[in-house]
Amino acid sequence: MDQEWEEGPRSVAAPVRGRDGGVAAAVSIPVHAGRNSVEAVRRDLLPHPPATAAAIEADLRITDPARAASRGSATHR
Repeated sequence: MDQEWEEGPRSVAAPVRGRDGGVAAAVSIPVHAGRNSVEAVRRDLLPHPPATAAAIEADLRITDPARAASRGSATHR
């Protein structure tokens, strides 16, 4: 996003997908446009949200079955 809703904010983000493939959350890095050029954001920040989202998704794949078993149910609320 580049100053979409108001002047100043610029951010990069990536979805975090749950076990069912749907979007469960998001990872975002917001910065101020006056201090961070589009080029700098692309170069320095853009790789991080997808990598972090992938790491979170891997953790969810590992921990989710254990969490469900500890609750005595396969469903989440």
